[in-house]
Amino acid sequence: MDIRHLKEQEFEQAIDLSNQTFREEDHTSMGDAFPQVFSKQLNQSFAAFDGDQLVSFIGLVPSKMIIGNAVLNTFSIGSVCTHSDYQGQGISTAILNKVYEFIDQAGASLLFVSGDRGLYRRNDCYHFGKMYNYKIDKISGEQNYKGSVRKGSATDLFQVDDLIKAKEVRYETNIWEWAMLLDAGGYASIFKQKQALYVAEDNRAIEAYVVIGLPENESAIVTDWGGNPAAIRGILTDLLANNVVPKIDLTVPWQESLHDKLRDLPFKVEQNGGTVHIVNAERLIEQVMPYLADKDPDVAERLTVTAKAGVTLEYNKSDMTLSPQEFVKVLFDFNVDSQMGEIQKLFPIPLPNTFGIHYV
Repeated sequence: MDIRHLKEQEFEQAIDLSNQTFREEDHTSMGDAFPQVFSKQLNQSFAAFDGDQLVSFIGLVPSKMIIGNAVLNTFSIGSVCTHSDYQGQGISTAILNKVYEFIDQAGASLLFVSGDRGLYRRNDCYHFGKMYNYKIDKISGEQNYKGSVRKGSATDLFQVDDLIKAKEVRYETNIWEWAMLLDAGGYASIFKQKQALYVAEDNRAIEAYVVIGLPENESAIVTDWGGNPAAIRGILTDLLANNVVPKIDLTVPWQESLHDKLRDLPFKVEQNGGTVHIVNAERLIEQVMPYLADKDPDVAERLTVTAKAGVTLEYNKSDMTLSPQEFVKVLFDFNVDSQMGEIQKLFPIPLPNTFGIHYV
Protein backbone atom coordinates (compact mmCIF):
# COMPACT_ATOMS: atom_id res chain seq x y z
CA MET A 1 0.00 0.00 0.00
CA ASP A 2 1.49 3.34 -1.10
CA ILE A 3 0.62 6.33 1.15
CA ARG A 4 1.48 9.76 -0.24
CA HIS A 5 0.26 13.11 -1.57
CA LEU A 6 -1.90 12.94 -4.66
CA LYS A 7 -0.70 13.54 -8.19
CA GLU A 8 -2.63 16.01 -10.32
CA GLN A 9 -4.51 13.35 -12.27
CA GLU A 10 -5.59 11.52 -9.07
CA PHE A 11 -7.80 14.20 -7.53
CA GLU A 12 -10.88 13.04 -9.42
CA GLN A 13 -10.54 9.63 -7.76
CA ALA A 14 -10.47 11.36 -4.35
CA ILE A 15 -13.57 13.40 -5.19
CA ASP A 16 -15.41 10.32 -6.46
CA LEU A 17 -14.64 8.32 -3.30
CA SER A 18 -15.67 11.27 -1.09
CA ASN A 19 -18.92 11.70 -3.00
CA GLN A 20 -19.70 7.98 -2.69
CA THR A 21 -19.08 8.17 1.06
CA PHE A 22 -20.66 11.49 2.07
CA ARG A 23 -23.05 12.66 -0.64
CA GLU A 24 -26.53 11.84 -1.84
CA GLU A 25 -27.66 12.40 -5.41
CA ASP A 26 -28.96 15.93 -4.79
CA HIS A 27 -25.90 17.04 -2.80
CA THR A 28 -23.27 19.41 -4.16
CA SER A 29 -20.12 17.52 -5.14
CA MET A 30 -17.46 17.42 -2.43
CA GLY A 31 -15.03 18.82 -5.00
CA ASP A 32 -17.15 21.96 -5.38
CA ALA A 33 -18.06 22.32 -1.69
CA PHE A 34 -14.52 21.87 -0.36
CA PRO A 35 -12.15 23.21 -3.04
CA GLN A 36 -9.29 23.66 -0.56
CA VAL A 37 -9.39 19.93 0.32
CA PHE A 38 -9.03 18.91 -3.31
CA SER A 39 -6.73 21.74 -4.37
CA LYS A 40 -4.02 20.72 -6.84
CA GLN A 41 -2.21 23.95 -5.95
CA LEU A 42 -2.12 23.30 -2.19
CA ASN A 43 -1.71 19.53 -2.62
CA GLN A 44 -1.63 18.83 1.12
CA SER A 45 -4.09 15.93 1.28
CA PHE A 46 -2.97 12.31 1.61
CA ALA A 47 -4.26 9.05 0.14
CA ALA A 48 -3.46 5.34 0.09
CA PHE A 49 -3.11 3.59 -3.25
CA ASP A 50 -3.38 -0.06 -4.21
CA GLY A 51 -1.53 0.10 -7.49
CA ASP A 52 -3.16 2.95 -9.38
CA GLN A 53 -6.42 2.81 -7.39
CA LEU A 54 -7.02 5.37 -4.64
CA VAL A 55 -8.57 3.35 -1.79
CA SER A 56 -8.46 5.71 1.21
CA PHE A 57 -8.25 9.49 1.59
CA ILE A 58 -7.67 12.16 4.24
CA GLY A 59 -8.24 15.79 3.23
CA LEU A 60 -5.70 18.15 4.80
CA VAL A 61 -5.87 21.98 4.74
CA PRO A 62 -3.37 24.45 6.30
CA SER A 63 -4.52 27.66 8.01
CA LYS A 64 -3.06 30.53 9.96
CA MET A 65 -5.16 31.23 13.06
CA ILE A 66 -5.14 34.68 14.66
CA ILE A 67 -5.58 34.80 18.44
CA GLY A 68 -5.05 38.35 19.65
CA ASN A 69 -1.44 39.18 18.81
CA ALA A 70 -0.52 35.53 18.27
CA VAL A 71 -0.46 33.61 14.99
CA LEU A 72 -0.83 29.83 15.14
CA ASN A 73 0.09 27.43 12.35
CA THR A 74 -2.78 24.95 12.17
CA PHE A 75 -4.14 22.23 9.92
CA SER A 76 -7.63 20.76 9.54
CA ILE A 77 -8.61 17.32 8.27
CA GLY A 78 -11.87 16.15 6.79
CA SER A 79 -13.41 14.02 4.04
CA VAL A 80 -11.79 10.97 5.65
CA CYS A 81 -13.00 7.93 3.74
CA THR A 82 -12.01 4.40 2.69
CA HIS A 83 -13.37 2.27 -0.12
CA SER A 84 -15.71 -0.41 1.24
CA ASP A 85 -13.47 -3.22 -0.06
CA TYR A 86 -10.55 -1.93 2.03
CA GLN A 87 -12.19 -1.02 5.33
CA GLY A 88 -11.09 -2.61 8.61
CA GLN A 89 -7.46 -2.94 7.52
CA GLY A 90 -6.02 0.01 9.47
CA ILE A 91 -5.38 2.05 6.33
CA SER A 92 -6.87 5.30 7.71
CA THR A 93 -4.69 4.96 10.82
CA ALA A 94 -1.61 4.53 8.63
CA ILE A 95 -2.52 7.66 6.64
CA LEU A 96 -3.18 9.61 9.84
CA ASN A 97 0.28 8.73 11.12
CA LYS A 98 1.73 10.10 7.86
CA VAL A 99 -0.35 13.25 8.34
CA TYR A 100 0.98 13.67 11.90
CA GLU A 101 4.56 13.37 10.67
CA PHE A 102 3.97 15.83 7.83
CA ILE A 103 2.26 18.56 9.86
CA ASP A 104 4.95 18.36 12.54
CA GLN A 105 7.63 18.87 9.91
CA ALA A 106 5.57 21.77 8.52
CA GLY A 107 5.71 23.60 11.87
CA ALA A 108 2.07 23.24 12.91
CA SER A 109 0.94 23.43 16.51
CA LEU A 110 -2.70 22.28 16.24
CA LEU A 111 -4.71 19.89 14.09
CA PHE A 112 -8.50 20.33 13.97
CA VAL A 113 -10.53 17.24 13.10
CA SER A 114 -14.08 17.37 11.80
CA GLY A 115 -15.08 14.19 13.65
CA ASP A 116 -14.72 12.37 16.95
CA ARG A 117 -14.90 8.68 16.03
CA GLY A 118 -12.59 6.00 17.36
CA LEU A 119 -9.89 6.60 14.74
CA TYR A 120 -9.28 10.04 16.23
CA ARG A 121 -9.85 9.29 19.91
CA ARG A 122 -7.27 6.49 19.71
CA ASN A 123 -4.77 8.97 18.32
CA ASP A 124 -4.90 11.79 20.87
CA CYS A 125 -7.73 13.90 19.41
CA TYR A 126 -10.00 15.38 22.08
CA HIS A 127 -13.13 17.49 22.47
CA PHE A 128 -12.38 21.10 23.32
CA GLY A 129 -13.64 24.61 23.87
CA LYS A 130 -16.89 26.26 24.87
CA MET A 131 -19.59 27.65 22.60
CA TYR A 132 -23.08 29.10 22.90
CA ASN A 133 -25.56 27.60 20.45
CA TYR A 134 -28.73 29.54 19.66
CA LYS A 135 -31.81 28.10 17.99
CA ILE A 136 -33.79 31.24 17.16
CA ASP A 137 -37.28 31.46 15.69
CA LYS A 138 -38.11 35.00 16.79
CA ILE A 139 -36.35 38.06 18.18
CA SER A 140 -38.19 40.79 20.07
CA GLY A 141 -38.15 44.29 18.67
CA GLU A 142 -36.86 45.90 21.84
CA GLN A 143 -33.39 46.38 20.36
CA ASN A 144 -34.27 47.37 16.81
CA TYR A 145 -31.35 48.17 14.54
CA LYS A 146 -31.55 51.73 13.17
CA GLY A 147 -29.79 51.05 9.87
CA SER A 148 -30.87 48.96 6.91
CA VAL A 149 -30.33 45.28 6.05
CA ARG A 150 -29.82 43.96 2.53
CA LYS A 151 -28.29 41.09 0.63
CA GLY A 152 -24.58 41.53 0.10
CA SER A 153 -22.96 42.12 -3.28
CA ALA A 154 -19.51 42.03 -4.87
CA THR A 155 -19.04 45.72 -4.10
CA ASP A 156 -19.17 44.98 -0.36
CA LEU A 157 -16.08 42.76 -0.19
CA PHE A 158 -13.60 45.43 0.89
CA GLN A 159 -15.76 46.56 3.81
CA VAL A 160 -16.59 42.97 4.80
CA ASP A 161 -12.88 42.15 4.74
CA ASP A 162 -12.23 45.07 7.11
CA LEU A 163 -14.76 43.61 9.55
CA ILE A 164 -13.17 40.16 9.26
CA LYS A 165 -9.70 41.61 9.96
CA ALA A 166 -11.06 43.43 13.04
CA LYS A 167 -11.88 40.13 14.78
CA GLU A 168 -9.59 39.34 17.71
CA VAL A 169 -9.90 35.60 17.08
CA ARG A 170 -10.24 34.31 13.53
CA TYR A 171 -8.87 32.27 10.68
CA GLU A 172 -6.49 34.40 8.61
CA THR A 173 -7.95 34.91 5.16
CA ASN A 174 -7.83 37.26 2.18
CA ILE A 175 -10.61 38.65 0.02
CA TRP A 176 -10.20 36.07 -2.75
CA GLU A 177 -10.08 33.07 -0.41
CA TRP A 178 -13.08 34.24 1.64
CA ALA A 179 -15.14 34.86 -1.51
CA MET A 180 -14.24 31.35 -2.71
CA LEU A 181 -15.38 29.83 0.60
CA LEU A 182 -18.58 31.90 0.49
CA ASP A 183 -19.41 30.51 -2.95
CA ALA A 184 -18.37 26.93 -2.08
CA GLY A 185 -20.47 26.79 1.11
CA GLY A 186 -18.82 23.66 2.47
CA TYR A 187 -20.46 23.30 5.88
CA ALA A 188 -23.85 24.57 4.69
CA SER A 189 -23.77 22.13 1.78
CA ILE A 190 -23.86 19.18 4.19
CA PHE A 191 -27.43 20.26 5.01
CA LYS A 192 -28.18 21.03 1.35
CA GLN A 193 -28.16 24.76 2.02
CA LYS A 194 -26.67 27.49 -0.17
CA GLN A 195 -24.77 30.28 1.58
CA ALA A 196 -25.80 33.91 1.18
CA LEU A 197 -24.25 37.13 2.48
CA TYR A 198 -26.32 39.77 4.25
CA VAL A 199 -25.04 43.14 5.47
CA ALA A 200 -26.25 45.86 7.81
CA GLU A 201 -25.36 49.40 6.85
CA ASP A 202 -25.89 52.91 8.13
CA ASN A 203 -25.12 55.93 5.92
CA ARG A 204 -23.64 53.52 3.33
CA ALA A 205 -21.10 52.19 5.82
CA ILE A 206 -21.35 48.45 6.43
CA GLU A 207 -21.48 47.84 10.19
CA ALA A 208 -21.93 44.06 10.20
CA TYR A 209 -22.29 41.03 7.98
CA VAL A 210 -23.80 37.55 8.35
CA VAL A 211 -23.24 34.51 6.13
CA ILE A 212 -26.17 32.12 6.38
CA GLY A 213 -27.31 28.94 4.65
CA LEU A 214 -30.66 29.42 2.97
CA PRO A 215 -33.10 26.50 3.35
CA GLU A 216 -36.63 26.13 2.11
CA ASN A 217 -38.19 25.22 5.44
CA GLU A 218 -35.36 24.23 7.79
CA SER A 219 -33.27 26.03 10.37
CA ALA A 220 -30.78 28.27 8.56
CA ILE A 221 -27.19 27.82 9.71
CA VAL A 222 -25.01 30.90 10.26
CA THR A 223 -21.48 30.05 9.10
CA ASP A 224 -19.78 33.43 9.55
CA TRP A 225 -20.47 36.84 10.96
CA GLY A 226 -18.65 39.97 12.07
CA GLY A 227 -18.96 43.61 13.01
CA ASN A 228 -21.11 45.51 15.49
CA PRO A 229 -23.10 43.04 17.65
CA ALA A 230 -26.20 45.27 17.59
CA ALA A 231 -26.06 45.33 13.79
CA ILE A 232 -25.58 41.54 13.66
CA ARG A 233 -28.69 41.16 15.79
CA GLY A 234 -30.41 43.54 13.37
CA ILE A 235 -29.59 41.26 10.44
CA LEU A 236 -30.91 38.19 12.26
CA THR A 237 -34.08 40.04 13.25
CA ASP A 238 -34.65 41.20 9.67
CA LEU A 239 -34.17 37.70 8.21
CA LEU A 240 -36.78 36.27 10.56
CA ALA A 241 -39.23 39.18 10.34
CA ASN A 242 -39.23 39.11 6.53
CA ASN A 243 -39.52 35.30 6.35
CA VAL A 244 -36.22 34.92 4.54
CA VAL A 245 -35.61 32.01 6.92
CA PRO A 246 -37.99 30.30 9.37
CA LYS A 247 -35.37 29.60 12.06
CA ILE A 248 -31.72 30.41 12.68
CA ASP A 249 -28.99 28.16 14.08
CA LEU A 250 -26.11 30.29 15.38
CA THR A 251 -22.99 29.21 17.29
CA VAL A 252 -20.98 31.85 19.17
CA PRO A 253 -17.56 31.15 20.78
CA TRP A 254 -17.35 32.04 24.46
CA GLN A 255 -15.06 35.04 23.98
CA GLU A 256 -17.30 36.92 21.55
CA SER A 257 -19.23 40.00 22.71
CA LEU A 258 -22.09 38.99 20.41
CA HIS A 259 -23.19 36.59 23.15
CA ASP A 260 -23.86 39.58 25.43
CA LYS A 261 -26.15 41.09 22.78
CA LEU A 262 -28.12 37.84 22.42
CA ARG A 263 -28.23 36.81 26.06
CA ASP A 264 -32.02 37.32 26.25
CA LEU A 265 -32.48 34.51 23.70
CA PRO A 266 -32.45 30.79 24.59
CA PHE A 267 -29.11 29.03 24.12
CA LYS A 268 -27.22 25.87 25.05
CA VAL A 269 -23.58 25.58 26.09
CA GLU A 270 -21.68 23.19 23.83
CA GLN A 271 -18.11 22.29 22.93
CA ASN A 272 -16.44 23.45 19.74
CA GLY A 273 -16.97 21.30 16.68
CA GLY A 274 -15.06 18.07 16.23
CA THR A 275 -11.81 17.37 18.08
CA VAL A 276 -8.31 18.82 18.33
CA HIS A 277 -4.86 17.25 18.35
CA ILE A 278 -1.81 18.98 19.85
CA VAL A 279 0.92 18.54 17.27
CA ASN A 280 3.74 19.88 19.45
CA ALA A 281 3.13 21.23 22.96
CA GLU A 282 6.28 23.37 23.17
CA ARG A 283 5.64 24.86 19.73
CA LEU A 284 2.01 25.63 20.60
CA ILE A 285 2.99 27.60 23.71
CA GLU A 286 5.68 29.40 21.72
CA GLN A 287 3.22 30.39 19.00
CA VAL A 288 0.51 31.48 21.45
CA MET A 289 2.95 33.41 23.65
CA PRO A 290 2.07 36.89 22.23
CA TYR A 291 -1.55 36.31 23.31
CA LEU A 292 -0.49 35.14 26.77
CA ALA A 293 1.77 38.21 27.09
CA ASP A 294 -1.35 40.39 27.12
CA LYS A 295 -2.31 38.62 30.36
CA ASP A 296 1.20 38.64 31.82
CA PRO A 297 3.96 40.72 30.17
CA ASP A 298 6.59 38.50 31.81
CA VAL A 299 4.98 35.21 30.77
CA ALA A 300 7.89 34.27 28.48
CA GLU A 301 10.21 34.07 31.51
CA ARG A 302 7.65 32.61 33.89
CA LEU A 303 6.02 29.89 31.78
CA THR A 304 7.76 26.74 30.56
CA VAL A 305 6.36 23.61 28.95
CA THR A 306 8.08 20.26 28.61
CA ALA A 307 6.61 17.36 26.67
CA LYS A 308 8.18 14.03 27.62
CA ALA A 309 6.17 11.60 29.73
CA GLY A 310 3.06 13.75 29.51
CA VAL A 311 3.17 17.55 29.39
CA THR A 312 4.60 19.54 32.30
CA LEU A 313 3.58 23.19 32.73
CA GLU A 314 5.49 25.43 35.11
CA TYR A 315 4.38 28.98 35.88
CA ASN A 316 5.69 30.99 38.82
CA LYS A 317 5.32 28.64 41.78
CA SER A 318 2.75 26.40 40.10
CA ASP A 319 3.56 23.27 38.15
CA MET A 320 1.54 20.34 36.88
CA THR A 321 2.12 17.28 34.72
CA LEU A 322 -0.75 16.43 32.40
CA SER A 323 -1.83 13.72 30.00
CA PRO A 324 -2.50 14.88 26.40
CA GLN A 325 -6.23 14.99 27.11
CA GLU A 326 -5.73 16.97 30.34
CA PHE A 327 -3.45 19.39 28.50
CA VAL A 328 -6.19 20.10 25.95
CA LYS A 329 -8.65 20.65 28.80
CA VAL A 330 -6.36 23.12 30.57
CA LEU A 331 -5.67 25.06 27.37
CA PHE A 332 -9.17 25.37 25.94
CA ASP A 333 -11.78 24.57 28.60
CA PHE A 334 -12.93 26.48 31.66
CA ASN A 335 -11.42 24.96 34.78
CA VAL A 336 -12.06 25.82 38.40
CA ASP A 337 -9.37 23.72 40.03
CA SER A 338 -7.36 24.92 42.98
CA GLN A 339 -4.55 22.54 42.01
CA MET A 340 -3.89 24.61 38.88
CA GLY A 341 -2.73 27.54 40.97
CA GLU A 342 -1.60 30.60 39.02
CA ILE A 343 -1.55 28.70 35.73
CA GLN A 344 -5.31 29.17 35.60
CA LYS A 345 -4.78 32.91 35.08
CA LEU A 346 -3.44 32.31 31.57
CA PHE A 347 -6.12 30.04 30.17
CA PRO A 348 -8.41 29.18 28.40
CA ILE A 349 -7.15 30.13 24.95
CA PRO A 350 -10.00 31.38 22.72
CA LEU A 351 -10.59 29.75 19.34
CA PRO A 352 -12.92 30.49 16.41
CA ASN A 353 -15.87 28.29 15.53
CA THR A 354 -14.41 25.38 13.56
CA PHE A 355 -17.80 24.42 12.11
CA GLY A 356 -18.30 27.56 10.04
CA ILE A 357 -17.24 28.95 6.69
CA HIS A 358 -13.71 27.54 7.17
CA TYR A 359 -14.96 24.05 7.99
CA VAL A 360 -12.97 21.18 6.51
